[in-house]
Amino acid sequence: MVAAWVGNGWHPALFRSEANALGKIQQILHPRVVLVSNNNSIQNSAFIDQSLSPFDFSSEEPSAEIIADWFSDIQPLNEKSIAVRASKMGNMEGISISKIQSGVGAILHKRGWRINLENPDIEIMLHYCGSPQKPIPPDPAELDSPFFIWGILQSIGPGGQSFQNRSPTDRPYFKPVSLDPRLARAMVNLCYTDGQPPTTIIDPFCGTGGIAIESAMIGIPVIASDLDPEMVNGTILNLDQIKFEGRKIVQSSNATEIHKKIKPISGAAHAFDPPYGRNSWTSGEGIEILKNTIYSLSIISRGPMVMLLPINPDVVRTNPDLLNNETFSPFDVEPKEFRNALSAINYDISIIHPIWVHRSLARALVRIDPC
Repeated sequence: MVAAWVGNGWHPALFRSEANALGKIQQILHPRVVLVSNNNSIQNSAFIDQSLSPFDFSSEEPSAEIIADWFSDIQPLNEKSIAVRASKMGNMEGISISKIQSGVGAILHKRGWRINLENPDIEIMLHYCGSPQKPIPPDPAELDSPFFIWGILQSIGPGGQSFQNRSPTDRPYFKPVSLDPRLARAMVNLCYTDGQPPTTIIDPFCGTGGIAIESAMIGIPVIASDLDPEMVNGTILNLDQIKFEGRKIVQSSNATEIHKKIKPISGAAHAFDPPYGRNSWTSGEGIEILKNTIYSLSIISRGPMVMLLPINPDVVRTNPDLLNNETFSPFDVEPKEFRNALSAINYDISIIHPIWVHRSLARALVRIDPC
């Protein structure tokens, strides 16, 4: 069954990639609204806020009567209570959502529906979607005119607050370089393919265990390793905190030779955030570590690899579509060197999302897949 997924506004392009990995996008209606064919659960998502099914949409502003009639057609009158909730995203000046919200509610109340704004059995969602604010990085998806979608709320995502409540500073082991939980969850979800999770997530640069934690929390077995024994012990402490009962392996290992410790695993994916001190990458050591690591991982499994890599912040400000930019390089090295590293293992880039941190720091979230 096709559903409409509504995304968070922090990084709409990253929301769409997550939606495509978890649910297979059939159509992009708005930078933050997509139709998906695999109507999977969104409770483990990072950037998906709502799933609507059934739903309808229009490029013209609907009247309260149109929405009320739509609901009446799909839902016979019964004893369940309802609530109507409306919201605006992007630039939607001169439109009152409170008017349409109360109007739909009033019509349905007259038709016999019981209104309950606190704890309704059925929630009718109305989203008024305008052109997005000017984001950094720029979003390649464009919207020329307002767009309107409404539907029955089927499920909700965890929301940003749930990730904020799990701050890395509250873990038994913390370092300032710890990966943000929401970004780590997105990286795990981008390892899905057509709605199907990998059999295992392998992180050869586990650090404080951010990716391993998010993988464990949604039930995907993890293999985490790091060259630093302190990080290995810290990851074990952090995983123990969430009482993960599934299969996990945490070990000390050189990422560039991890295949010597792990036998091939069918269906596994790889997700990692390598240490990327600026001096390491510019000296040439960083690119050599990455090249040898992805080669070693490709021996264990020919699954997708999702990684965070340093890029030039100026590129983020100006280029909305890095995937189609043949001059793109996530390092201060020749772009050809990075492409050659991928060609050597017969992989290619399938997703690039620039992530703006501040004026002197940016990263690229990259997924590569076997050719």
